[in-house]
Amino acid sequence: MNTKNPEGRELSNIPILDSTNYSHWYLQIKIQLRSKDLIELCGKPLPLDASIPITNKWYKSSYEAINIITSNINERVFQEVVNNETKEKSNVIWAKLNEQYASKRAVNRGRVWIDWQHTFYNGNLTSYIESFRKMMMEI
Repeated sequence: MNTKNPEGRELSNIPILDSTNYSHWYLQIKIQLRSKDLIELCGKPLPLDASIPITNKWYKSSYEAINIITSNINERVFQEVVNNETKEKSNVIWAKLNEQYASKRAVNRGRVWIDWQHTFYNGNLTSYIESFRKMMMEI
């Protein structure tokens, strides 16, 4: 998300979530949600006995969290996690994202290990280090 403040400066630089960068995306989106006091909301449903003012506040905050999350996922991911059931509940969207992509982290680690085993030094140290940095970002 490349949100601008009133002076036009960029507030965050969260990557767009695709199927390969969940760990990196998760850390950055969590920081953004935490900075706006929305991270706890993403982990909890609306209490069943919530008063009208609490319900209104919860939905307003949920919409803000949904806006931040959905602004930083690609179209395929959006279609996987946002539907009529989830479109107003940041906690359900957050849970679906974690369920869908956190489980792939172990697979990513295995793929990175295989990639690492097949990486050779080609005489350019900067390129060699950069290739490892990219692999590590996938874990």
